[in-house]
Amino acid sequence: MRSRFLKLFVIPVLILCLLTGCVELEGSTTESTGGFTPPSGKATTEEVAESTEETTLPETEIESETDVTEESDSSKLELSVSLSETEDTSMETEAAEATETSQSEETLPETENTSETEPEPSESPRPEKQGFEVHFIDVGQGDSSLVICDGEVMLIDGGSTSKSSVVYTYLKKNHITSIKYFVATHPDEDHIGGLAAALQSTCVDRAFSPVLEYDSDPFAAMVKYLKKQGKELELPEVGAELALGSATVTILAPMESFEENNNNSIVIRVQYGNTSFLFTGDAEYEEEESLLSSGATLESTVLKIAHHGSEYSTSKKFLKKVNPSVAIISCGSENTYGFPTQSVLDRLQNRGVDVYRTDLQGDIVVYSDGESITVETAKETEEDIFLAPALIVETTEEESETESTTTASNDSDSSGSGEINEDNCDYIANTNTYKFHRPYCKSVKQMKEKNKLYFVGDRQDLIDRGYVPCKNCDP
Repeated sequence: MRSRFLKLFVIPVLILCLLTGCVELEGSTTESTGGFTPPSGKATTEEVAESTEETTLPETEIESETDVTEESDSSKLELSVSLSETEDTSMETEAAEATETSQSEETLPETENTSETEPEPSESPRPEKQGFEVHFIDVGQGDSSLVICDGEVMLIDGGSTSKSSVVYTYLKKNHITSIKYFVATHPDEDHIGGLAAALQSTCVDRAFSPVLEYDSDPFAAMVKYLKKQGKELELPEVGAELALGSATVTILAPMESFEENNNNSIVIRVQYGNTSFLFTGDAEYEEEESLLSSGATLESTVLKIAHHGSEYSTSKKFLKKVNPSVAIISCGSENTYGFPTQSVLDRLQNRGVDVYRTDLQGDIVVYSDGESITVETAKETEEDIFLAPALIVETTEEESETESTTTASNDSDSSGSGEINEDNCDYIANTNTYKFHRPYCKSVKQMKEKNKLYFVGDRQDLIDRGYVPCKNCDP
């Protein structure tokens, strides 16, 4: 039994010890015990067996040897597994590296292509072409401008009530559903009449007006539809800067209160990159002077001409300060005011300003890339841009007779033959602007002689003929 035990357990242990060099047997040579040699020789096994049979070992030592055998077998197994795992890991690592290299080589063209199509933004990226645009909508004798920057919208005025459908359709056509800034420059009907229609197709964030109350149906309708959206009019804060996409909107006026609505117009300057736009509502000389005195930045690439090209706006001094490259005039074809007036057109031409007119070219769109602008018009014209339209005044036969009796011949002697002039008339009307004044009004001195109508009679007669009393002299 003992011999069998030795053969089954001790002999394999000794063989392992010989192979690993852990045990040195009696009578063994250095060659037989040194180094790692696999147990493959028959003679070696027999020699070990004979040597083992001659040696008597206690049972405790046998058990100890058995433990050593189990530990040795375990260590060898762990070593084998570890080596196998290391080899497998090494192979997996090499395979992974090869795969990554292959994928890297395959995806390299895509990376280069992505780099070309989506470059990393620089600290001061140049605005993309047509990232900013201003639409001067042809609303006839009125004003309406749509400013779009990076998807954000500002609407300045909406033309007259009769052009409500024009504004509504234009917004729909351009997929405008949200307006960040809604601006009524002043409460005249030809500027706010179409704004109620705009509110029926868009949602508004903020709405500005120089007045919060005004007695007119267009104003009431505008307020009504704002309230339906839970919005109220705000008085503009002069000097405030508002963000419209990457553009900056600065409110420049009104800085003081004038009796005339036109001179209380909200004036806005928009800066986009190195280009700028000035929107002046119906500001006349008085508000222009206020702006010039304020020291505000007025220089602009594009000037929306105030009051449709009225002779009482766009003074030489103001035009010189703004120094625009392009001017936009919004007015109606064959309007009864003779807008734009020749005096304004002459001033623009003398300064070398490129002029565009809605009465001749329809809708006008100005695009900016932040460095330069381009202008597109809905239609071309063969008319002379710098030639004022003929003044068209619709009169009845009775009105013509009245006018002939109230106008005087400038060739007559004012001292004795009944000539009507500045000294003996009741009112002086401007046939160009359709305003009438007291003879001593300062506005009379600025009128051209050919536009003066010396009138004797009741003020209501002038009002019935379509003239509007001046708010400065209150005739």
